[in-house]
Amino acid sequence: MPFSIAIIGAGPSGLTLGRLLQVAKVDISITIFERDTSPTSRPSQGGTLDLHNDTGLAALKKAGLWAEALKHLRYDGEELKIADKNATVLLHHREEPQSKAETGEYARPEIDREVLRSMLLQSVKPEIIQWGKVLHAIDPDTGILTFRDQSTAGPFDLVIGADGAWSKVRPVLTDIKPQYSGICGFTSYIQNVNAEYPEMSKMLGRGSYFVYSDRKSFTVQRMGDESVRVAAWVMKNEKYASDMVARYGKDEDGLKQEILANFSDWSPDIHRWMQASHGFIAWPLFELPVGQFWEHKKGYGLIGDAASLMTPFAGEGVNKAMKDALELAEALEHALKTNSNIDEAVKKYEDAMFPRAKMYQLRTLRNKNAVFTENGAVNFMVTLVDMVSEEMGYDLQKGWLGWVPFKTMMFCWASFWQFLGRSRRRIGKLFARSIKQSGSKIA
Repeated sequence: MPFSIAIIGAGPSGLTLGRLLQVAKVDISITIFERDTSPTSRPSQGGTLDLHNDTGLAALKKAGLWAEALKHLRYDGEELKIADKNATVLLHHREEPQSKAETGEYARPEIDREVLRSMLLQSVKPEIIQWGKVLHAIDPDTGILTFRDQSTAGPFDLVIGADGAWSKVRPVLTDIKPQYSGICGFTSYIQNVNAEYPEMSKMLGRGSYFVYSDRKSFTVQRMGDESVRVAAWVMKNEKYASDMVARYGKDEDGLKQEILANFSDWSPDIHRWMQASHGFIAWPLFELPVGQFWEHKKGYGLIGDAASLMTPFAGEGVNKAMKDALELAEALEHALKTNSNIDEAVKKYEDAMFPRAKMYQLRTLRNKNAVFTENGAVNFMVTLVDMVSEEMGYDLQKGWLGWVPFKTMMFCWASFWQFLGRSRRRIGKLFARSIKQSGSKIA
């Protein structure tokens, strides 16, 4: 009998694991259980993702999907603008040519989440996925899975939870549950930004436009089909966003005004994104404790958000999830090919995953704490100094680097441009007011 594995969840992590095991040339029976009733039953799969060289991109290469991925990866999507509430751009990172970026160590091309999932779905054998299977419970002793439709499956040699924030596999390993992060938001879309709003399209560029001020965040991202995803994030109670969406129902204009009331003194250039968007979805953000771990239990494991849920403010979630799948697949492949202890292989994966997850969680928490401050744009740019130095393998506290005040220099540089932008907006308001008053006198 082949080794049997049940993967709960057909998101990026579950599908990546399934694909990697499928191409591993080992004697294994793979079953993926997915709560969606079909590949197209969910109207929205989310926004755009930046895949990193040593995590998401490495998993695609190992899965034999690099040639297919290149058809969808958007290296021009690496363009990034960081601005404050006055629409003052403090950082503009321009994309590199694809020919150079593909071989670059720090290349982070974008791909729509829906496109990534579709590509992974097409790469696995359709018969290994069972759709419409909402996991209800697991008997931790027998390993029998019970689904909402009263059907059962198992036992399996290994059950892997790739079922996200509210994983039904996680309780078998730990009683820790996700906690509300203190941040919730509204996501929406603009379909024809190039044709209908050319000036706004130019303002965005080819990638992302992030605005941080007053303990709030406003983000705009270009998708692969040239549509735009807009998100407004605020520090409110957990039900604020969902209550607002329910209250206004189909009255999107009323909802927009409610949302924009949180950004009343922000630049009109930023308001226009919200005013032009539609299809609002409430999104409260949850997270698991930094450094969470569990005692290993034979026959079970977790990957992705099920193992270490984070907010999206460092872009690490899907990359960490795909890296989990990559490392677990390699551990299982090695154990099966060498007839070694598979349970020990899973434990070895966990022992390596825990510190790696903690690193990403700390990075995400650092970004979140910087973004949601009064001077979020400047503070976020200061955190970028740490992020860049970490990725390049430098310790700013050691050697001659410890004598260079990189963070202070970044703070002063960003604050200077912020001051100019704030002054420019004030002068613009005064000029517009004087023109209006002059017109009134003439009338």
